[in-house]
Amino acid sequence: MAWWSILLLASGALAGDSIIYLRPADALNLNPWQADDSYSNEVAANIFEGLVRFRKNSTAIEPCLAIAWSVQDNGRRWLFSLRRGVTFHDGTPFDSRAVLHSFQGRLEKKQARLQRLTPLFSFITGVRSLGSHRVEITLDRPYAPFLVALADSAAFLQSPVSSRSAAFVPIGTGAYRFTSWSKNRSLILTRHARYWGEKPGVEKLVFKVMPDPLGRLLQIRNGSADMTVIQSGNEFAELSLRSDITILSNPSISTHYLGFNTRRKPFDRVEVRTAFQYVIPKGNMVKKIFQNLAQPAFTPLPPPIFPNQQAEPPDRFDLETARSLLKAAGLPKGFTCSLYYADGQQGIQEIVDLLAVMARNIQVTIRKVKLPFPELVKAASRGEHDMLILGWSTGPDPDFFLYPLFTFSPGNRNRFFYEDAALTRLLDQGQTTMDPLRRERIYLNALDILQRDVPWMPLFHLIDNLACSRRISGLFFTPLGQVIFREVTKESSR
Repeated sequence: MAWWSILLLASGALAGDSIIYLRPADALNLNPWQADDSYSNEVAANIFEGLVRFRKNSTAIEPCLAIAWSVQDNGRRWLFSLRRGVTFHDGTPFDSRAVLHSFQGRLEKKQARLQRLTPLFSFITGVRSLGSHRVEITLDRPYAPFLVALADSAAFLQSPVSSRSAAFVPIGTGAYRFTSWSKNRSLILTRHARYWGEKPGVEKLVFKVMPDPLGRLLQIRNGSADMTVIQSGNEFAELSLRSDITILSNPSISTHYLGFNTRRKPFDRVEVRTAFQYVIPKGNMVKKIFQNLAQPAFTPLPPPIFPNQQAEPPDRFDLETARSLLKAAGLPKGFTCSLYYADGQQGIQEIVDLLAVMARNIQVTIRKVKLPFPELVKAASRGEHDMLILGWSTGPDPDFFLYPLFTFSPGNRNRFFYEDAALTRLLDQGQTTMDPLRRERIYLNALDILQRDVPWMPLFHLIDNLACSRRISGLFFTPLGQVIFREVTKESSR
């Protein structure tokens, strides 16, 4: 056999036992206790695991490294029975000592850099071993979304060895282990041979960085890559027509919104804020700009996490109503205001331009202020804006969504500078109410207050779309939009 034939056979065998995943950007930090970007946490979600996890393509919680749990003392004590026979990627046994290592270090107040999921660790007062495979976690008060918080990457469990070296080493119990990382080029994970669950059907995952959308499209078309993120309607349209490609879609737990600075005139008047609800045809706008990449936000919370909330009418566009609201606010001749937004976010420029055009119909002049995202966040936190467009994505629970946005709690994201005493009381109750039906009524009442006061206007919920070779099966999403590979298989091309 010719030497080049041997090389072709070898490369074909390697390609058949690996998946090349093209992503627009690289991970930034593989320590899930610190990372707050989606590209990092997607990789981490395939390396690490928590006591519990999200069920496939669902917001429901199921056992993971804990096989069972019980709740005592009205939600203040949680007892977890741990899975036996589990090892970390470095061979360290998983047991109660590993859980204590991961949690106790997080509880030290001086380690603020590890407090990404602040609410969870602010509630925990202690963690202790009740034997080699039983642990007790105590809270200072009931915390209703406790299990959802434990499924977040910020609560993933790490090998005790991880903290012994100067540089962080990502060592978890997941179906894949860290192998290598060439920054801004590729990151490679390899199947964990001693994984406690069913072994994935693919040996190697290659997270390849490719910012150029045309380059990603070309590699998917010619088969040199297996899957890629879809970032435009044109990409979606072209790839969805190919017989060798399947499109995986997942409604994300996110809301992009038009926010009002309620401390600045004239947005201290609810009539002015309400007027903007009638200025743009939200449904048609989102469909035209985003096509298959987003859906209009007719509810404040993404439907997957709170399906029983009342939806607003599909189209509120009514310029006469908007003009009458401004007149009631003493502004019949309109006003001038600023709108802050991020540079480089898909579709946002089009929304800003359309809003500026439509606002002229009610004699409102919008001064557009485009900033790099980090600068936008700083300016918004200082309250420099009149209006801004931002997105919010977090764990699948109403508390995670509403409490940071609409209270002045530590670490809040309240860029509306809005506070209502009744709303804060309801959100406090929502955190500590363990009864599901009573908790649902609390959040319905909270949403009624937000609908009345209009500190924001939800615009759209993103949809995660992934183009994937039809040879690949078994992929699924977490509610946070992370692609999970633990059940993946890949058919041979021969």
